[in-house]
Amino acid sequence: MAQFYFLSVLLNILAGLILIYGKNLVGLKSSDNDSESAQKISFGGLNFDSPGFRLVVGVLCVFVAVMKILSVFRNDIPVIGDLFPVVAGFLSGASILLEYYIFTSSESDSVPPAVYKVFIESRKYIGIICILAGILHFVFPQVMLL
Repeated sequence: MAQFYFLSVLLNILAGLILIYGKNLVGLKSSDNDSESAQKISFGGLNFDSPGFRLVVGVLCVFVAVMKILSVFRNDIPVIGDLFPVVAGFLSGASILLEYYIFTSSESDSVPPAVYKVFIESRKYIGIICILAGILHFVFPQVMLL
């Protein structure tokens, strides 16, 4: 469906921007630096560093990725046709949701180190993958795997 195609492009780019330019909520939890929390990234009244906003974006990324796997757009090949944007959506959604979970969790050692390293420490790389997936998916809609 065209709606999920548009949402996939939009959310991949938005999640990529949050992962690259947004504050690391895990780092904010561990440090009480007021000067860092005073700087906020906002656009159109939306605060991109807000944990609630990130929770909504993370849930939407995962939901749209699932829906992109289940729905086929304009005679595209099922599953394989949108593989790169779906994987980027899952990665960004998992990274944002895991960051939110760690930020709101009372236990500090609840996440395995390998998962923490992939989804939290490598969040900027995931953000780059998401922006590339969103732009390529928008520019080349009929190319397989994009």
